[in-house]
Amino acid sequence: MLVACGESALTVSEYAAEAERLVGRMEAQFAELDEMWESQTPSLDGALEYWDGRLAIRAEFLEGVEDLNPPEAVAEQHAAAVDVFTRFEEADQALAARVAAMDEVTEHRQWLDTPEGEASLALLEEVYAFCRASQAEFDATQDREGLKDVPWLPSEMTEVVSVAFGCPEAE
Repeated sequence: MLVACGESALTVSEYAAEAERLVGRMEAQFAELDEMWESQTPSLDGALEYWDGRLAIRAEFLEGVEDLNPPEAVAEQHAAAVDVFTRFEEADQALAARVAAMDEVTEHRQWLDTPEGEASLALLEEVYAFCRASQAEFDATQDREGLKDVPWLPSEMTEVVSVAFGCPEAE
């Protein structure tokens, strides 16, 4: 039925490449936004603008992840990605609301010293752990390199996935 509608699932390699593209775009957008914010004198208006941009980036990324049509082999990983990124977006929304309630902003990251900031940082560590686990799962497909030319094995058992999510190292 899905094939008839033109919504066939991606291959694992296509899925991983699209996820890598989404991550790269989000990271580039955050880097640009952070650079802009940190180049100016901190102010409440500037912080509110920063958080509007941050929430827009996060929402676009989550929408892109949700729109991916994963193959069965990575369906659980995809569901975990949607879960962790949804929770992270919710944490950012709570943090943005905290910033909006502030009387003034005198430091670039002063919101991190709030309960919402601490919750967001804790969730960021969970996102990083998920990133590293996903990278490791895709990297493990490199072991299949020798099976690529075995004709009787299904393609999903021989597919080698090469992606680089840029996950930070564990501390």
